[in-house]
Amino acid sequence: MTTSGAPAGIRRPASVVGGVLLMCARVVSGGVVILTVVASWDTFAATIVLDGQKPGEQTAGVVLGVILGVYGLYLLLYLGLAGLVFTGRNWARVVAMSFASMSILISFADYSLNGAQITLRTSLVSVTIDILILLALSSTKARHYARAARMAGVPAIREG
Repeated sequence: MTTSGAPAGIRRPASVVGGVLLMCARVVSGGVVILTVVASWDTFAATIVLDGQKPGEQTAGVVLGVILGVYGLYLLLYLGLAGLVFTGRNWARVVAMSFASMSILISFADYSLNGAQITLRTSLVSVTIDILILLALSSTKARHYARAARMAGVPAIREG
């Protein structure tokens, strides 16, 4: 895949493209979660507990709306981060790997401290995508691509 503004012979590594596609898959899966919660709003709002007590229906709806709004904003920022990784920004690649690592660590902590099972209904898909993002973006070609883009001012790497 040739970069649009780069000279001939400069290519974006498949690991970067794959990593960005996985980041986009993570955004899509997050969007599906938001849509699922919105479709079953009353069920999810009924599960909210504040200070050990169930709040009123309206308060629970506001809390759920704020949580979904913050999560939606995070997903939009993560999508922007994917675009920056695609253009060869090394700092964006490092931040994306850090987010993936933190997500894996949070899932592990939830499993080890709270006994939360890692299943298809909980966090298996998320953990799998995060591991694959780490593998793709930490590859040698992805690192060289990002560093070459920083040094040349053009998001590119020469293959050969």
